[in-house]
Amino acid sequence: MTAPQPVQPLPMPPLNDTAACAATVERLRRNREPRALVVGNPNVGKTTLVNAVAGTNLKVGNWSGVTVEKREARLKRGEQTLHLIDLPGAYSLSPHTPEELISRTALLDEAADALLNVLDAGNLERNLYLTLQLLDFQIPLALVLNLVDEAEQKGVVVNTAVLSAELGVPVVATVGSKSQGTNAVLPTLLDQAQIGRRVEYSAAIEYAAGVLVAHMNKLSTLPPQAHRYLALSLLESDPSLRGRLAATGHAALLEAADTERDRLEAQGIDPLIDIAEARYARASAIAQLAIPDAESRLTLTEKLDRLALHPLLGIPIFLALVLLVFRLTFSVASPFVDLIAGPLQEVASGWAVGLLGSVPLLKDIVVGAIIPGVGTVLSFLPTLLVLYLAMSFLEDSGYMARAAFLADRLMRGLGLDGRAFIPLILGFGCNVPAVYATRTLERRSDRVLVSMILPFMSCSARLPVYVIFSAALFPHAGAWVVWSMYMLGMVVAFVFAWALRRTSLPPEGSGVLLELPPYRFPAWAVMWKHAFRRTASFAKRARTTVLATVAVVWVLLAIPMSSGYTFNQVPPAQSLFGRVSEAISPVFAPLGFGDWQATGALIPGFVAKEVVVGTLGQIYLQEQAAQVTSLGLIQGVQQAASATWEAVKTSVAALPTVVALPSLSADTTAVQKSPLATALSQAFTPASALSYLVFVLLYTPCVATIGAIQAEHGRRVAWVTVAYELGIAWVAAFMVYQVARLLLP
Repeated sequence: MTAPQPVQPLPMPPLNDTAACAATVERLRRNREPRALVVGNPNVGKTTLVNAVAGTNLKVGNWSGVTVEKREARLKRGEQTLHLIDLPGAYSLSPHTPEELISRTALLDEAADALLNVLDAGNLERNLYLTLQLLDFQIPLALVLNLVDEAEQKGVVVNTAVLSAELGVPVVATVGSKSQGTNAVLPTLLDQAQIGRRVEYSAAIEYAAGVLVAHMNKLSTLPPQAHRYLALSLLESDPSLRGRLAATGHAALLEAADTERDRLEAQGIDPLIDIAEARYARASAIAQLAIPDAESRLTLTEKLDRLALHPLLGIPIFLALVLLVFRLTFSVASPFVDLIAGPLQEVASGWAVGLLGSVPLLKDIVVGAIIPGVGTVLSFLPTLLVLYLAMSFLEDSGYMARAAFLADRLMRGLGLDGRAFIPLILGFGCNVPAVYATRTLERRSDRVLVSMILPFMSCSARLPVYVIFSAALFPHAGAWVVWSMYMLGMVVAFVFAWALRRTSLPPEGSGVLLELPPYRFPAWAVMWKHAFRRTASFAKRARTTVLATVAVVWVLLAIPMSSGYTFNQVPPAQSLFGRVSEAISPVFAPLGFGDWQATGALIPGFVAKEVVVGTLGQIYLQEQAAQVTSLGLIQGVQQAASATWEAVKTSVAALPTVVALPSLSADTTAVQKSPLATALSQAFTPASALSYLVFVLLYTPCVATIGAIQAEHGRRVAWVTVAYELGIAWVAAFMVYQVARLLLP
């Protein structure tokens, strides 16, 4: 057999981009408002760094067509204004996740004047793969080597001068959480960013890329700064990029890419493997030069993980931390919940009576609907704020990644991809973005299954219902009740997933990468901003959805269904709302809450779960609202100030009991219950209250979640989800009521 002849490399076509590179850098110098994209791997402290540079002045929105957050800061530096756009964390620009696709799309579409690449000093080699991809763009680049303190704790000291020389771009060493070195970031980005040294691939790869670049130079529809990156991605046969180019009329370019790739394969070259190997080899070589004497040390993270990831202790530690979060939430927030739901609502109602006394109908709407309805919902903002602060601490400290790792074992036992745990965790905040987050799952069956069990995860809108019933019926064990609701939702979701998986396709093996970042003490400013933003989002919904719903409920409560009554002069039970609720209530009699008031509050919950507690406030406090007397401005301010001071003292005094195990079941709520809590304690028994909470936890998701499921998976999946969740909620609440009335007094 004749030995194959070696293939001679083809001559390199000229890539005269020196002038273009210089022009790009010069544009950055003179542009009055340059746009810089901040790019980096997940968990490199990128957002913390941007907050330190921007003074936490971030504008938050969403990327077009997706629910992943977009953060942008507008900064002034002398006469120059800079826009910093914080992209989602991405390991590479070969999109396998929505975050990576967003980052790649932004690089192609945002017309960036510069790139700021943030790297983890303790994981340099892994982070450099993305950096080397960024160097394929003709965009000035500056590097930030962040988390240098954590790297030094591991015995890793990066030589920034060597790193800068090897990449051909400036490098700044920082500790973003402590604002160390962050003052040099903007000057370096604006004055020193350069188009660095790109990876040199094999002669055959470079020739093929040059052919495609020459083809693209004739087109005006593709960003010129991305020609080389696009050429390499086409040689790698990136499916998402090919789909984008096909949809925008670049069939000739795709044909040219197919021709070049066929030529490479004929030479025994796999472009995807060759390009990736070249980048990995270059990243390894640079890391070895920049970190010549790495010293291995047992870090604090590794020591803590021996407990946090212990096969036997890991899950109990996670459950104990969740319970501690709810304990903290009740101890600190309950006095303020009672403050807003009690004294402050009374003051607001008194002022409304004084101002609107001459307009009886408007006074009745404000005092009888808006204040008890919206006000009751808003009274739980302190609870949500404390909860979000605690959750942000767990997320930013790195512990939630460990929780995902622990849950991954359970998810695989259910026949689900381990990545399914991420949307489920998001569901604790809001089910809607969690449904969209299922896009990261590769198999459609997994995406459908996870979307169908997501509504069992107790979103923040249900928390006010748990809190008010706990204060009313379980004042000595509120944290335990709320914790039990969250755990029950997870158990029901997992059981149903197990059952559904075994009645459909059998589970398939699938790998998942879960990164475990080092433990870090979160920056308080960042935690506060995250918690405040999430709480403000809840308040915004209360301002719109809840306000509209309570207005509709008020009208229905004002329409008489019996002779002898007039509009707004009718007992609630004789109103249209009361009659409809009473007609439905026998369905819930076996669950222990067969009265029209409890049933009626569930109806608007189909729109949004947060309006359940608002409707309860309207129904049970309507009689009290009619008895409100006028209140002067000074008198109201005095009452509000006095009640606020008492709430502050009660909240501070409760702090030591958060971790005091002997008093774990102590009453940490205010001594004086809110009016709604008092009314509920008279209308429900402990058994019927538990049944009601279980039904609220499990019954049909809100309209927005149904819409998200329908948009992702179709109408049939959405309505099947509604039907089976209603059935499961009824059965579960019935079982809980039958057991609870035997065990509880």
